[in-house]
Amino acid sequence: MKLPKTVALNLLDSKMRHFFAKESNKWNEKGPWRFPSVCYTLEHKLAFLEREHYLTGHYSLRGIFHDWEKPFLYLIPWIKEEKKIQEIHRKFSPHHVECAQTSKAEHLIEMYIDWDCAAITKPDKPLNAFETLLHWYPEYINTMLPVCLAMNITSVKPEIYIHPRHELNKNHEYNEYMYKHVQQVLDAIISRLPSNKNQLKLMFNQVHGKNIIYCHPTEIFLLVLQKQQQNLGFEVNLQDIRKKLEEVTAKFRVKKCFTQCAQTQPIHDYKKIQKSAFAV
Repeated sequence: MKLPKTVALNLLDSKMRHFFAKESNKWNEKGPWRFPSVCYTLEHKLAFLEREHYLTGHYSLRGIFHDWEKPFLYLIPWIKEEKKIQEIHRKFSPHHVECAQTSKAEHLIEMYIDWDCAAITKPDKPLNAFETLLHWYPEYINTMLPVCLAMNITSVKPEIYIHPRHELNKNHEYNEYMYKHVQQVLDAIISRLPSNKNQLKLMFNQVHGKNIIYCHPTEIFLLVLQKQQQNLGFEVNLQDIRKKLEEVTAKFRVKKCFTQCAQTQPIHDYKKIQKSAFAV
């Protein structure tokens, strides 16, 4: 369920956002941390909605209720550790990889937006979704790289922002290993792409009702792209999809490792909606 595309709010330039930012800056490990953490979460929710509108063209109920229980958990006095609250939240929220209930394309899209919006309000997390995947969740490349491609294919490239203290920057062999892993998943996606609408329909019938976590990367890519078609109202051409994926793959064949580029700031225009690279 989603709100109409005509509904667009200037959430990041609002007085509410500035209040949350001011209060969250008062966070201190030894206290106070409860109310600042509530404000930190609520400011993040505004960033999530901003990014959701840009990427999907609307605010969804899933987005509105994103992290809804976390502020209440922060205010429970008998939970003494902030880390414990974060663990509880992640265990029961399907948009986190730690949650056993993650099973739908909508969960993976919410996860993608959650990663992609972090840089807007979290100075300690200056990465887009693809960079976040490579840095912190490499074991989920088979699952989330297809989502990155479907949501914003231009972000999947050899030139990324590499955190200076991360293994990608410090260990060249690890960097090359991750680079090859991305290449392998790209090749796997292209190798299983349907060549016509009948094959595409057959694939969707085969995965109907299946937990998306256990789908092939090609299936995940097409299921998420299908959701984006519904969200943004565009048509796709299978040959054009193959061409764009091959163009991305060709860029990865030129180099052997990820190289550093400047940090990119997420687009902030509350009325703007992304045009899918796969739209014909």
